[in-house]
Amino acid sequence: MIIDDLKSKLVDFQKSGDTLKLGVLRFLLSQVKNKEIEFRGQHKEMTDEDVFKVVRKEIKNRKENIELYEKISRNDLLEKEKSELEVYLEFAKLFPFELESPNQFQNRNFNSK
Repeated sequence: MIIDDLKSKLVDFQKSGDTLKLGVLRFLLSQVKNKEIEFRGQHKEMTDEDVFKVVRKEIKNRKENIELYEKISRNDLLEKEKSELEVYLEFAKLFPFELESPNQFQNRNFNSK
């Protein structure tokens, strides 16, 4: 599973002293663990797709924060969010899924007449 690869990267980042990637990965793994706990109550197993959904949610949150910080001129927080977004996008490349809008098919009409 890809989550195992991410956990091994955690050790690499600790050894290299990359505090940005280490912090982002720790937060991501905690979010994944929370989702895993949520799934236990539903008797459901965590898949790579579920982990990717967590990554995609964090990417969306970072983009929203960047927009907000640009509006209120908080350059200090803006730079932090942009850096974290780059790390999340790097993690997203590990997955065989595409970063697309969850509502991409919502407005399409698949009925052909």
